[in-house]
Amino acid sequence: MADAAALAGAWELGLAIDDKAAIARAEVFVKGQTSEWAEAPTIVTNISVEETRTQRIIRVTLNGHRPSFFGSMLPPGGWHFHARASATTVGMTPLCVLVSGNSGSKLLNVKDKASISAPACLVHSNRDIEVEGGSIRAAMTQAVTRANGAINPAPGTGAAPIEDPFAQLLLMPPLNCSAGVKGIDKKSGIVRIPAGIHCGGIKVGGNTQLILEPGEHWFLAGALEVKENATLRGQDVVLMFDLASKFVFEDNAMVTLEGRRSGRFAGFVMAATRNNTQDFIISSDNVDSLLGVIYVPNATLMVDGTDDVARDSAWTVLVAEAVELKGSPSLIINANYAGSAVPVPQGVGPRTGGSTLVR
Repeated sequence: MADAAALAGAWELGLAIDDKAAIARAEVFVKGQTSEWAEAPTIVTNISVEETRTQRIIRVTLNGHRPSFFGSMLPPGGWHFHARASATTVGMTPLCVLVSGNSGSKLLNVKDKASISAPACLVHSNRDIEVEGGSIRAAMTQAVTRANGAINPAPGTGAAPIEDPFAQLLLMPPLNCSAGVKGIDKKSGIVRIPAGIHCGGIKVGGNTQLILEPGEHWFLAGALEVKENATLRGQDVVLMFDLASKFVFEDNAMVTLEGRRSGRFAGFVMAATRNNTQDFIISSDNVDSLLGVIYVPNATLMVDGTDDVARDSAWTVLVAEAVELKGSPSLIINANYAGSAVPVPQGVGPRTGGSTLVR
């Protein structure tokens, strides 16, 4: 029971930064096993997570007691049982940034004083990584060709390419703009937009609050522009862009978006069709949450500004042909995959291969 509980808890360690989830999983396992044990002894559990230099280990200690026969005579004080087990995860570092382009140069380019912070996951480029004045700090950074600049820990090169995990995802936009929202340009007020088709672009500025209701939002033949002091919010949403559409977050625009929780695009917060080759631009200093996968397979994600981006997201995953940071923004890639109701699509995020017992 101790072995199995430790293995169950170690598997959870591969999915979240928070130790509480792993401990809770092991505790639930012990309770479940005990409930099926006829005349089970009284069991006291002690479960903890230990950080070593190279790994995280969950330790499970079980102390049991069963009363003796004939009062306290056989044996005196009853029977005492003790078991201890330790386990850790077996697998790969979670994938959180994938630059999928495989030709050209500077496909992952961090310039000026910009930085990428991904302390619990993998930053990978299918081509090169060029850090020119900025920095990358990640659990692991690797490139297929070369990686230069301030990267900590030291990057790996000559890595095997990682295939686009969503290459088979159907990204066909609706056929036309005969229905849905058409062309919005607002400088004030609250604008609520139901899920569906939005044609001709949406532009909000001033102090406008743009609220996207849950569902799939298709932007066709026009950009989504959020500027000045406007606000963009949405929960359980995915923003989809056809070849003539993109997003632009500028000035002091505040953006808080949480991805889809169910359906075909569960786990995605923004995506572009495969024929979209535009630049998707984040230059606002108030982009607090981009919870989910940002998937622009043949486009460039450009991050500018002077402040943190996506710092309040439980987790974020980027998959883009190219990524460029300039100015002095700090792109925060969190990896608390168990800390959100938004599921992580298969192929990114946790890539654990299981768990194993250790001493």
